[in-house]
Amino acid sequence: MDPTQSIHIGSIIKKKLDENSMSILEFAKKINRDRTTVYDIFERKSIDIELLIKISNALDYDFIHEVYFPENTNKTSKKILVAIEVEEDEVEKLDLFKEFVRFVKK
Repeated sequence: MDPTQSIHIGSIIKKKLDENSMSILEFAKKINRDRTTVYDIFERKSIDIELLIKISNALDYDFIHEVYFPENTNKTSKKILVAIEVEEDEVEKLDLFKEFVRFVKK
């Protein structure tokens, strides 16, 4: 049996919206739809991928991976971008490349 057959994406979206304590109107604005369309989305068993991406961004939730491919979701492997602002003359003192290599080798 196809595991996606048991998924009702509309109810999952509604649940995530409730968890975020976001109003229907606020959510509708974020996905550039009207309120009646939002209620329609809650009733859908499937959804267009482009709309699902907008919804994922609006609710800050990765529906595609966490709902449709949960076995491929590894919470410990998410990447974080770190930016460090330093003065130009301090770069050599910090020897960032050496520190980066040391970190990667761990």
